[in-house]
Amino acid sequence: MQNTYRIRAGAEEYEITGSEAALQFLQELRAINQLRQISTTKAVGRGLSQSARATYDTGRQIFRDPVGAVKKVPQGASRFFGKVKDFVSQDDEDTDRKASVGETIRGVLGIDDQKRKLAARLGVDVYSHNQALQKELDRVASAMAGGGLALNIGTMPIGGAVGIGLTAIGIDQAVDSLINESSPDDLRKWNQQNLANLGAKPDVVAQFLSHPWYSPRQETIITAALKKTRVDPDLFLESAIKALTEEDGRYFQRVAQLLAAYSDRVAPLQSLYLEEGVLCALDRNGVLVVPVSFDYAIWTQTVAQRVEALARVVGSDQAIKSAKIWTDGKLSDRLKAELDRRSIAYESLRQS
Repeated sequence: MQNTYRIRAGAEEYEITGSEAALQFLQELRAINQLRQISTTKAVGRGLSQSARATYDTGRQIFRDPVGAVKKVPQGASRFFGKVKDFVSQDDEDTDRKASVGETIRGVLGIDDQKRKLAARLGVDVYSHNQALQKELDRVASAMAGGGLALNIGTMPIGGAVGIGLTAIGIDQAVDSLINESSPDDLRKWNQQNLANLGAKPDVVAQFLSHPWYSPRQETIITAALKKTRVDPDLFLESAIKALTEEDGRYFQRVAQLLAAYSDRVAPLQSLYLEEGVLCALDRNGVLVVPVSFDYAIWTQTVAQRVEALARVVGSDQAIKSAKIWTDGKLSDRLKAELDRRSIAYESLRQS
């Protein structure tokens, strides 16, 4: 249901799943190329003489990206779900006794701030897992924060891939501004507060905000989307923390956005529903909404089983009057015909 793209960059070839992910990766390649054209060799030296070298060195060690400053997750930790302490080594715990994560972030706040501004201008996610991008952002932002590089970000080409689809499926651009102008620590507090206001359980919130496959950016987009739905978010969060890959994380982000868009454009939601492992929502008109994110869906045996199960639910639950597939992808003609035969509605936010 997701397109797979092979993108060649120099001698390397990358396989990317999903159209949105492919667009973001291409934007990251453009940003890396632009950043590499900026020389900082002399600038870093000048900057270090103007600021405390110890602060810079500390930033180099811990600031490979803002995610790492908030939660240090080793390889393979995506298979475990828990609080932050479950993902740090003994050495990390010893370090944390000396300085809290918030204090560490404040120690390199100049780099953090410049890095967010650079990423926003270039249209890339400051929390991207692309290590080549993180290296270049760190290099240029460190020089700028040290005072050795005077770079007018306003003169740089404006990117845009990271914001693709946000307003199209129910997220206000104010969320982008919040992300770009806030530290990871501040975003975490904002997310905690808003999820708590929706009635989420503290332990579920903690697991979600400490999950290795959700960056502070994704967590904030998801929280803002759930805030729009005004429903108890526990069922969504409990499903989202089962993500085992980066692709899973992107999927749940899109599902949250789809729920927000439905609530905003069609009808208010009453509650979330879990039907045979599929996250759904019941609106106040008795419509069971199935938010599903994909590029292109065709009629297969697996899809047929899902559709049949959905049709049975409509006939067996008095609270459910009808069902509707709500997606950001495209459906094949055969799939549309099969849904029509079973009186299951469908609507795509993607332009044909």
